[in-house]
Amino acid sequence: MAWIRWRGSNAHLMTTERRPGHAVQRYLTSLGGAYSVSTAQRAAIEARYPHVSIDWAAIDEALAAGPPGTRALSAPEWDAVHIEHPLRMWAENGPHLFPAERAALATAARALQSWRARGAAGRQES
Repeated sequence: MAWIRWRGSNAHLMTTERRPGHAVQRYLTSLGGAYSVSTAQRAAIEARYPHVSIDWAAIDEALAAGPPGTRALSAPEWDAVHIEHPLRMWAENGPHLFPAERAALATAARALQSWRARGAAGRQES
């Protein structure tokens, strides 16, 4: 299962591989100072590491929380986090949706993501 390790303000996507007698933490990719991962980035990461299980909802939450030492998310910011992911998934996989409906769902997810990311950048300065 993939997880986030913060190094300063940079998020690294990591996984833990079990080997006989021990576990090894493996670096997959740097997400930089991002507080979200685009659909294109997700697809590229999944294509490069098909054997790694990635719970994108959990990754979204870890990124939204930001690096250690940042101000905690407000209730509306957490609400945005928990709404963004389903909107994105519905836009990509929702059955019986017209293209305009898919686009509207994706746009709504991006709007929430942008609003939240701007707030997250401000949390670091606090």
